[in-house]
Order: sequence, then C-alpha cells, then structure tokens
Amino acid sequence: MPVFNRVWIDLATGTPKPLDLLLRGPALTVEVSVPASLAAALTARSTPLPAPQFGSALIDTGASVTAVDMEVLRRLSLPPVGTGIIVTPSGTETQGVYVVRLTFPGTPIPPLDPRPVMGSQLSGFGHIVLLGRDLLQGALLIYDGAHGHWTLAF
Repeated sequence: MPVFNRVWIDLATGTPKPLDLLLRGPALTVEVSVPASLAAALTARSTPLPAPQFGSALIDTGASVTAVDMEVLRRLSLPPVGTGIIVTPSGTETQGVYVVRLTFPGTPIPPLDPRPVMGSQLSGFGHIVLLGRDLLQGALLIYDGAHGHWTLAF
C-alpha cells in the first residue's frame, strides 16, 4: 500500500509546525494531463500532446467529487464527456464532467488514469485540483492537526 506522509518542520528548531497545516491544508503537488488513451490516440495521429499542468491539489473531505480548475481543462483541450450536479455553499450547479490523468510527483501515490472529474472555477483559490470523497473512498486519510501531520495511503 503506497503511503504518503507530510509534516511541516521548523528548520530552526526541528519541531513540527501545526499552524502550517492549518494555513495550507492537506495539499500536495499534482500533475493534470490528458488520459493515456487520449495521449495514445493523439500520438498515433502525430498530433502534439497538450503540456501537463502542474499545481496544488487540496484534499477536501467536504467535496463529494474531485474537481479540476476549468482553465487547466481548457489548456489540455479536453471536451466534457457529460454533466453532473454539484452542491456548493451558494446552491446547486450543473458542471461538465471530464476525464483526466492525475499524478502526484515525488510521492508513491499511483497515477489515477482515467479519472473522471468535475470542471470547476478554482482560480484564486490557490489550488488547481480538489480531491474529493470519490477519490478518498479508496484511501486512508489521517489528519493530525495537533502535530501538523497528515498521511494519505492507497
């Protein structure tokens, strides 16, 4: 079972910094790209692949589904494969569903491909992906706020 641990350490004292987890949340680097099946089809047609998009993914236990920023999806030239309804604090919305490849550089977390996600306006939020409960249902998440540490295992 691949396990990823994150803790923020005060370099001067060598002690954990729980406040950093409070301020940053359980976030990790993510790469969003076209799914392998689409990459193979584009390569077979000698069509250049869109550049992978890198940013931050926030684990969001309040989100029922995983969401990717619409600008990232536009840069990848991905069309919606359907629609879905999401509930936000301001009401319900119908959003496009897309299929992507998610990888987490520098972690043992396996690539998620193909992965259906909802398109969402995340700009200004500081993250390009929200990892929702649809992804977490196959994982173990430990959030230790008192010690500024979190663990994600698949």
